[in-house]
Amino acid sequence: MSHVSGKKLKRKTWDRISKKLIKTFEDAGKDGLPSFLNELFTNTEKKMLSKRLAIIILLHKEIPQHRIAEMLHVSSSTVTRMSLNIEIGKYNSILKVVGRRKGELVGLIEYILTVGGTISHRAGRGRWTRIFKDLNG
Repeated sequence: MSHVSGKKLKRKTWDRISKKLIKTFEDAGKDGLPSFLNELFTNTEKKMLSKRLAIIILLHKEIPQHRIAEMLHVSSSTVTRMSLNIEIGKYNSILKVVGRRKGELVGLIEYILTVGGTISHRAGRGRWTRIFKDLNG
């Protein structure tokens, strides 16, 4: 897990930093964003964010929570918490983008599960068969 400083920022400072981060993502553009993210985030942070996105997508695809926890090696409480957040509309913007990319869903999940190819597929025959069977319903 990534380390986060325990020192609190003032709300105004946090808001300014957050807005600057979002603006910087926008300025990087579609072509520059991958290298920007690779430079900004550690491998641990990329794995954490990738798993979060995968959880949201898989929940949206109505994959059972226990299966998601097993696939992504996350706790069931993490999946449950994110499921509740989906129910209250916390991830609506993410789901909107995912909805536009329905045809690419399986490839996107494989990309997420391997963190863009930076981690290898787990060894063993048929490792991805069950995952793709669930995705294709």
